[in-house]
Amino acid sequence: MSTNFYVNFIYFIMYSVIGWICEVIFCSIPEKKFINRGFLNGPLCPIYGFGALIVIFFLTPFKDSIFLVFIFGLIVTSTLEYFTSYAMEKLFHSKWWDYSNNRFNINGRVCLLNS
Repeated sequence: MSTNFYVNFIYFIMYSVIGWICEVIFCSIPEKKFINRGFLNGPLCPIYGFGALIVIFFLTPFKDSIFLVFIFGLIVTSTLEYFTSYAMEKLFHSKWWDYSNNRFNINGRVCLLNS
């Protein structure tokens, strides 16, 4: 991971926008209408930006092993999603996502099939 603040900021914005686009497409197609998946007033989902930075930072040492990148990537991103869900529920008193109806979920906060 680059120690340059500006490079990391660009990564954060870029992956936040890409994540937002993917979420909007994934949710809008079944509904046949536009569904804004961001909680901000713009095309950003910060969890994807933070997730990308964490993945870059933690997984770079394992870049030569696709298996370790996959396993540690699954663990790191699922942990981020779990704690983000918990924090947002406490801060906003609302569930932003719920995997309770999916198999292999942990407290409805993360789901192995989505990880």
